[in-house]
Amino acid sequence: MRTAALAALISLLPTALVAQLDVVPSRLAQVELARSRACVGTLAQIATLDGVIQPLVVRASRLREIAGAVALEDRSAAEPFDADDPTEALIRDWFRTDAALAQRYVTTEDPGLLNERQAGRETIKAVVTQALASVQERADSTLDANASLLQAAGPCDGAIFVRSAVEEACTSVSSPLCDQAALPPGQSADFRFVDSGESVWEIREDRPWTVPSPLQPNGDGQLGGGRTIGYARIGNVAVSLSFSPLFRDRERTSSEELEAYTAINDSLGIRVDHPALVVAPALGLRAALPEPLGTETRYIVHFGDIDAPDIVWTGPAASGTPLEATIPLAARHVVRLRSGDPVMLTAAGGPDGNQPEFSIIVGNVNQGPATAVLLNYMASQMAEDLERLVQPRG
Repeated sequence: MRTAALAALISLLPTALVAQLDVVPSRLAQVELARSRACVGTLAQIATLDGVIQPLVVRASRLREIAGAVALEDRSAAEPFDADDPTEALIRDWFRTDAALAQRYVTTEDPGLLNERQAGRETIKAVVTQALASVQERADSTLDANASLLQAAGPCDGAIFVRSAVEEACTSVSSPLCDQAALPPGQSADFRFVDSGESVWEIREDRPWTVPSPLQPNGDGQLGGGRTIGYARIGNVAVSLSFSPLFRDRERTSSEELEAYTAINDSLGIRVDHPALVVAPALGLRAALPEPLGTETRYIVHFGDIDAPDIVWTGPAASGTPLEATIPLAARHVVRLRSGDPVMLTAAGGPDGNQPEFSIIVGNVNQGPATAVLLNYMASQMAEDLERLVQPRG
């Protein structure tokens, strides 16, 4: 199922290229049947893990609610208290004691009562903080112990499943996936099912490139913003491309690299002279391709027909992990991106490593305008924002 925008884009492509986009990878059915069978057991274990983690999540939420009530000295924000819970009983008693001290201070205006209240408040805050830390430690320990399970669950997250393979695996396992697969077609609320492995490839989705925002600090202290992202999904293969400035440590950049980046930036009108950072336009690639879906031995990101591609990047297949790369762009590739030329990911193999197995196109809706906005920002305001947000090391 194609979106109207993707269908319109494909209608403008050469016939040979459109045919390549419709090719079903040769190992797709095998891979998807194996995924569906494996996810039955994996999601059963995840459901068990959720049963362990959920009470900790509820407990942490309750403790944060109490912490807020303590900070505001507002008992009603935390009521009712659980008298059978030692921590909550202790906090309930503190509220009572603190209220009594506050009333006595109104009557006597004894400064010592203020000190006593402050000491009590700090003590109870420490109690809540310690309780939260204990819950977090238990949650972290549980998640660490199940790290391999969480990793195995990655291919199941949001996946499309083959109903017959799920039903086969469900003869010996009880799983949330089994419950949903037993529902009549179209009634599953949590999972999507198809009738065959090849049918997975018929489900397609693309999104417009996002509107870029200026650089800004994230909650983790890293730089955020300053990017536009395009997204496409065919079957269970999600591909995202992000166009953004790449920041490199100036001290770790060779003179040859610095010269190349400067030439690219000059040709694009990008003017950044930061004492600690070197900046270059780049494309970030993420694709859910941990194993080959066909005979491919490498993946190629390119503009144009695979028979005569303008190659942006190439990397090996069968890495065992999702495909991920940061790709500094040549000036001509930035120009093509700004012009709205669609970007493609092609799986290639064969004796020479150049025979296409399948291709995925990232739709170009809003690609040109979003890229142009970001390039204009990189050529004007970005230098000032970098100077403000990233201070040179002393």
